[in-house]
Amino acid sequence: MKIYVAVIAVLIVVLAFGVYTVNALESDTQQMMTGFGSLEKDIAAGNWDAAGKGMHQVQNKWSAHKSWWAMVIDHQEIDNIDMAIARVTKYIEQKDRTMASGEASVLKQMLEHIPEKEKINLKNIL
Repeated sequence: MKIYVAVIAVLIVVLAFGVYTVNALESDTQQMMTGFGSLEKDIAAGNWDAAGKGMHQVQNKWSAHKSWWAMVIDHQEIDNIDMAIARVTKYIEQKDRTMASGEASVLKQMLEHIPEKEKINLKNIL
């Protein structure tokens, strides 16, 4: 009987950690997304100084969350986000509106995709 209680306790702890992790990923993603609307508007308007500052804020937010995300998600996803941030930053420095806008959209999609991918649902299981 004791073994069943121990197994159930461990299962509850694992499930609780999973739910906490997904909620934390969603919260972090929403926090990082707060500046993307203005970043995309600045890129579209050619306001490169404001876009550079907005991208710097995105980098700072990403750096703050990157270390713990590495413990719970695939490292390939982290590398892809790092490369997208580097490309957007360089495109903004080069004042390339088309490439900066496209890569910012890709970066936004990558960040939004991670919590969805980590959620437990039938699509992810099958």
